[in-house]
Amino acid sequence: MSTATLAAERSGLRERLADYVELTKPRIVVLELVAIVATLHMASGYGAAGGPWGLGMLFGVSLGVGLVAASANAINMWLERELDGLMVRTADRPLPAGRLSPAEVLTFGLTSCALGAVLMTIAAGWPTAILALASWFVYVACYTPLKTRSWTNTAVGAVSGALPILVGWCAGGGAWNGVALALFGVMYIWQFPHFMAIAWLCREDYTAAGYHMSPVLDPSGKWAGAQAVVGSALLLPVSLLPLISSRTIDGVVYFVFALLAWALLQNASSAFLADRNDRTARRLLRVSLLYVPLWLFGLWLAGV
Repeated sequence: MSTATLAAERSGLRERLADYVELTKPRIVVLELVAIVATLHMASGYGAAGGPWGLGMLFGVSLGVGLVAASANAINMWLERELDGLMVRTADRPLPAGRLSPAEVLTFGLTSCALGAVLMTIAAGWPTAILALASWFVYVACYTPLKTRSWTNTAVGAVSGALPILVGWCAGGGAWNGVALALFGVMYIWQFPHFMAIAWLCREDYTAAGYHMSPVLDPSGKWAGAQAVVGSALLLPVSLLPLISSRTIDGVVYFVFALLAWALLQNASSAFLADRNDRTARRLLRVSLLYVPLWLFGLWLAGV
């Protein structure tokens, strides 16, 4: 085999691997893993004496969650392959571009889901795996088909986006108290301002694909802006739930961080509602991405 042929084969293999990585939506998976690992640490006392986790458990849960999340994203692309071909930002994905076949993607997605569930069951028990699979099911079987049928898709999809943080909490042996409720509630409500910014920025693509997103159904953006503002407003009382149920939390420290994170997001949401354009939407998107790590850092610093 000539050097040129060998180089071409290696290049083709790299491109093929890159396509499989693209199927997983790696940035979304990484964000999920950061939140999950952070809550696992908080739930288990950061590995202190008697804590239920070790490096093996941490690795097994992280890899398992990553595989299940990758599977959900891949199956989502498999289901939406024709619609992806109608949108500028997704037309070059592996399926609509023809670089991978539907059969390959379906096999990859189902195999990843099965392996991830097995790993989580071994590493942390079946309740952790059930939570991850519930998130997978809501995303694939409920949210994905609803996107072309009803504006309620955002409310349903937010359940899938909020469940993963409970995977880390469950794996770490955290109590099902106000802290757990706040974790789920904050991650659920946070997605409204976060996704309204995305939906506005992608409104032309969503219109082309026939998605029933708020800025498509209401091109003025007032509906999307109102959802962002209401969602941001609700985050403050929900995020303060740990102050009621946790006896160890430093209330002053936590309140300062929760209030700061909320104020930044509420300000960005209000600016978007007042003047709906790409600039304010991008600012809302950036601030929403800052909110979660800032809030989680506050939880950690306060000693949850």
